[in-house]
Amino acid sequence: MAGASTRWISIWPQRSRNWLPCQTADRSRPYTCAKRTRRLPLKALDVRIRKVRKGDIDRIIDIERSWHHLSHWSIDSYYRLLNDDSFTSSFVAEMENENGRPNIVGFVIFHIAADVSEIYNIAVESSHARSGVGHHLMAAAIHESSRRKASKVVLEVRKSNNPAINFYLKFNFRIAGERKNYYSNPVEDAYVMELEVSD
Repeated sequence: MAGASTRWISIWPQRSRNWLPCQTADRSRPYTCAKRTRRLPLKALDVRIRKVRKGDIDRIIDIERSWHHLSHWSIDSYYRLLNDDSFTSSFVAEMENENGRPNIVGFVIFHIAADVSEIYNIAVESSHARSGVGHHLMAAAIHESSRRKASKVVLEVRKSNNPAINFYLKFNFRIAGERKNYYSNPVEDAYVMELEVSD
């Protein structure tokens, strides 16, 4: 990318040679990242991370409702969210489809207030699960939280959701507490997980 600086987003637990650097021209432009995968040993998986727009809501809801463990929000809730300035840093992940057009394959919804960033939902389309898209979304959310002077990132997760818990642990989140009967359908306790961040 002409004129762009290349930098690693600093919150990866370690820089694996399987990860390619993120390209950022400046803070106002979307992140473009790539991860080599076993499915694509000779090519990079190109992912573009950008801020959520109102036109993304239908696609976000489709992805959200394909996963039973997520809190399902109404369309009105998403529109209220996008009219709240504190949610303007929520992101979607795009990849080109077979026609070369950008297609939303994941999202992360988070809220920054004072020095705390709270992640509400993060999900990736099932066909792109374990491809690295979720890692890029989480990295972008943590990076943006740090840039906006949050001192920690917090989230809740079902106690039985071991894949999600392990995913968060890879980013150095820690279990900080529990919330009894936090989830419904089915009723279940939640772990509260936290990550301390800095500039």
